[in-house]
Amino acid sequence: MRIRPTYAVPAAPLLAALAIGVTSAVGQAPAPGAATPASAPSAPVNANEQLSCVRPDDAAGIDAVLARAGSPLAGDGETFVTEATAAGIDPRFVVAVAAHETMLMTYGPAQTINNPFGLGPGMRFADHKDAVRFAARLLGKHYVGEGRQTIALIGSKWAPVGATNDPGGLNSHWTAGVSRYYAMLGGNPQAPVTLARQRTVTCDATVPAPAAAPVTAAPPRAGDGAVQVVLWNGTPPPVDGAAARHGADPATGAAATIDGFAFPLAVPANAEVRYTTDPCDDATSCATPLESAPMATVVAATAGTLAGASADEQRAGVGFWIVTAAGDRIGYGPLAAYAPGVQAGTAVVPGQALGNSTGALSITWRRGEGTINPRPLLAATRPPSPVG
Repeated sequence: MRIRPTYAVPAAPLLAALAIGVTSAVGQAPAPGAATPASAPSAPVNANEQLSCVRPDDAAGIDAVLARAGSPLAGDGETFVTEATAAGIDPRFVVAVAAHETMLMTYGPAQTINNPFGLGPGMRFADHKDAVRFAARLLGKHYVGEGRQTIALIGSKWAPVGATNDPGGLNSHWTAGVSRYYAMLGGNPQAPVTLARQRTVTCDATVPAPAAAPVTAAPPRAGDGAVQVVLWNGTPPPVDGAAARHGADPATGAAATIDGFAFPLAVPANAEVRYTTDPCDDATSCATPLESAPMATVVAATAGTLAGASADEQRAGVGFWIVTAAGDRIGYGPLAAYAPGVQAGTAVVPGQALGNSTGALSITWRRGEGTINPRPLLAATRPPSPVG
């Protein structure tokens, strides 16, 4: 049986307050009393950002997560655990699918047909418990039972890219989206989602503690499995031209640099981080996406002060900025989760943990009124890894 979602929910923007009201990198709520900075535009709470780590068999814990998210599925924790366990699937994965498809059924049209999973077309359920039962059994028999045990393989059938009922191309985001939410719940999105493989995965193993990341002043050695923050060693990166789109300072034509620059992801040396290395076609909107495993630790690339992004900047993919004393601005795309205390006005230093990546972290660099291609400076702190 092929699932053809009747609707897909575009990814809601994360709160512009740089994690005000969302879970932290270790699944804890921000400090009580934290206020939204005046510079940050208001935004509705995204139910998915309330996800936090929970054990696969903890029905009460799943209920607590769903209740915090304001989900109509709160109270169905036992159904998730019972039905998914019977199907041999990690219950947290079934929750993650509901998070991606309908924002845990907080999406209005899903409520009218009791369908938190986008099943269809036109599938209605007597209540959402029936939908949970159906989805868990369907995944167990027609996905995992057919050998589709990873999120990517499940997504290739559940939400096939290029499907005729997906003219907007939203299916291309399914694997990354479900992986992100599954990681927030404590699952390992790189491993099979069977309960046998995920039962022993703990929150600590899935979300590394940012404070434990050692700092090295040179590119890490291949094969080193430790999570590392890598600082630029001061050697100007090579650039292919004197324009900002090449990574040069347009005022001098030389390679643009920032003292003490750190690669924005703290990952093991042998972990994959992919990004393009060719010059930007348009320096006014040049941004580099760093593709990695979901929930990779995101760190401050430079010393400066955090600032919220405007509404237009958010639409362009910038979640927040680090503003340096010299006036450079390094823009980050929205994160999956934020470290405690990350909010507008916070001073940061290179390598300081900011939170966790969704799996695709966008980096933008502005100097004055112009935008500089960040790729040469990124490549100076981590060897280039072209996307294609």
